Amino acid sequence: MDQRSQQHLTDQLLPAILAAARLELDLFEAGCAVERKADRSPVTEADNAAEQIILSALADIMPGIAVVSEEAFAAGYRPELTDPFILVDPLDGTKQFIDGLPEYTINVAVMAAGRPVYGLVYAPALADFMVTTGPTSAIRARLDARAPDPGLSLEDLTASPLAVRRSDRSSLVALQSRSRNIEQSDRFLSDYPVGEKRQLGSSYKFCLVACGEADLYPQLGNTYEWDTAAGEAIVLAAGGAMTDLSGRPLAYGKRDQNFLNPAFIASSAPLHALRHPAAG
Repeated sequence: MDQRSQQHLTDQLLPAILAAARLELDLFEAGCAVERKADRSPVTEADNAAEQIILSALADIMPGIAVVSEEAFAAGYRPELTDPFILVDPLDGTKQFIDGLPEYTINVAVMAAGRPVYGLVYAPALADFMVTTGPTSAIRARLDARAPDPGLSLEDLTASPLAVRRSDRSSLVALQSRSRNIEQSDRFLSDYPVGEKRQLGSSYKFCLVACGEADLYPQLGNTYEWDTAAGEAIVLAAGGAMTDLSGRPLAYGKRDQNFLNPAFIASSAPLHALRHPAAG
């Protein structure tokens, strides 16, 4: 997708994204019932209602394009993929949402030839909005979903370009999930000169790499394509890297594998440039 088509898509999506964000904020503050999916992971009214808002908008904006979304997939919907196709996570970080932590996100990504070509990540409770604006560009803007006039196009937003940081080789900042695979992550990070570790949930970790606040985000546990596609698009557009543990790009559209990802690492630079010299 070129710059013009990416920006046009964002303008078309923004009203639905803001509507989903307002609904999530209301339920985040008021609380809502929690149910369990077949895999025992939690799901809330906010997940389902926000997904319906976004899916309805996408049906109008990109008719005929397959959409794989987390809650519909969990309910048994298995669309035949088109190229391009769309991945949606209407509320990434449901556990954090339930616990009252603000880093949950809304994720939308467009995939072409098995790779992310557009990504949007919005953290409504933090008013933090990031989106690709071209193959090698992305922006960050403060976006308050409850503002009287939050802005319904990119031109309305005061945005700044995203760029990964030039890493301090003596003291890297690493990101980890809040509650899972921490020991595995610690072992992986022992090969790197890490000076600080930060734990948080959701795809917001990708955003912190993309905006220059962190260097490494290893994810060694199970994730799904809708968890990572938008964040990967933003990291790559900001000049970062993301590969599996063998150094290969992640492949998307793995319908026969239930869209499950391998372990991966998102980083501000290629991994060989960040390792301890002794680690090779």
